[in-house]
Amino acid sequence: MEPLKKDFDVIVVGAGTGGTIAARFAAKEGLNVCLIERKSRTLKPAKICGDAVGKEIFDILNISHPKGEELSCHIKGAKLYTPNRQKSITMIDPKQTGYIIDRLLFGQRLLKEALDAGVNQFLDRTTALDLIYDKSSVAGVKIRLENGEKVDLNAKIVIDASGLYSPLRKKIKSELIENNFEDKDAILCFREIVKFPTQAQEVKDLEYISIILDQEKAPGGYIWYFPKNKYALNIGLGVYMDYGGKVKDLYRENVFKEFIKTDKIEILSSGGGVAPVRRPLWSCADDGIMFVGDAALQVNPLHGGGIDPSMRGGYYAALTAVKAIENEDYSLNTLWEYNVKVMQGFGSEFAGLDLLRRVLQSLSNADLNFGLEKNLLTASEILEIAETGDLSLSLWDMAFKAFKGISRPDLLLDLNYLRIHMNEIIKLYRNFPEEMNMQQFESWKLKINEEYEKIRKMIVDTKEAKK
Repeated sequence: MEPLKKDFDVIVVGAGTGGTIAARFAAKEGLNVCLIERKSRTLKPAKICGDAVGKEIFDILNISHPKGEELSCHIKGAKLYTPNRQKSITMIDPKQTGYIIDRLLFGQRLLKEALDAGVNQFLDRTTALDLIYDKSSVAGVKIRLENGEKVDLNAKIVIDASGLYSPLRKKIKSELIENNFEDKDAILCFREIVKFPTQAQEVKDLEYISIILDQEKAPGGYIWYFPKNKYALNIGLGVYMDYGGKVKDLYRENVFKEFIKTDKIEILSSGGGVAPVRRPLWSCADDGIMFVGDAALQVNPLHGGGIDPSMRGGYYAALTAVKAIENEDYSLNTLWEYNVKVMQGFGSEFAGLDLLRRVLQSLSNADLNFGLEKNLLTASEILEIAETGDLSLSLWDMAFKAFKGISRPDLLLDLNYLRIHMNEIIKLYRNFPEEMNMQQFESWKLKINEEYEKIRKMIVDTKEAKK
């Protein structure tokens, strides 16, 4: 066994998609990297998710696309269904056209490629306990090894990709980093991967992931139906956090019985977990540290997808670390570039979708059925707002929408109000401060909070008007 090394340029905590990408690209640029993983190498990963990832990220990172046993199936887009499932809006985003993957094989491949890229030390079955400080800057991690020994590891920069309940984020001494998140900004999930014997039942819509909005069967969340191949699917639901202890029963009654029409099945995987569904952390960095993936709440608020943003976050963090170490400056002034990449990139899209999520959660099943059936909110609008931060409806389109929605003018007004403020919040994110300036940053946060408050007030006023 090689002697334990204790001094590094970068320590990456967590060997999921974000962590392995961060370690890989930091090592590739010649940095001395230590990668830490709480679980056994052979058991990574065990996260509950839909296992979908877009093609674009592989081209951006110039790494191999999923293939062979690692690739379950190809996906063209997503379908968002009304509660009565009489209508769906189909979202085909060229950036997100992609794959359903075998998460274990995919994770093992990314880990192997990170180690092959030159990671100096990989410690599995190792727990990150706390941060080490040099004055006010993070300077390493306190760990517990597999044998129980506690050790201090020193680093110029720490990249935390250890998940939603990151022990490091909870313990960080920072005025910028949110230690915890509110229950309303997460959903409790339960899912199973179900395999059918040939001819017993076939999976529907093999080229699309399906999201079903239903406030009665999946309150505060959604039901998902993701194909893996012709005879296997990833199926589950997410609900408000206060349904703890009931989520499995809700799944059995409202999802399994609804979609599984044969007793001849094999359950390949079963389990629950928590997924964040909100904008990323206000700041994903502070002196000597950056947060990636679920640890930074970098998850799509509409469908909970986290693989793509964690890979982007890991890549951005690695590039930022390389530059900081070249300049011998590990302060937030240098690491701020990571924030800029996240906020002006996928962070802006997620902030807009976070507003959309909040409004969709507030609508009744009748509202959702009516609004989507009448095309009061369309896939092209959602994609256009998220992609460009703008929406240009012609007068004819607006008149047509008004005519179709005349029997529900309140809903039409609410959705138009939502469009306006989705546009506004995305534009604010795209204008995230380029330099670390606390006055500018606090001013930016204030404007973001004002947009959230406007949507919150609209939701409250709408509920009051219906009483």
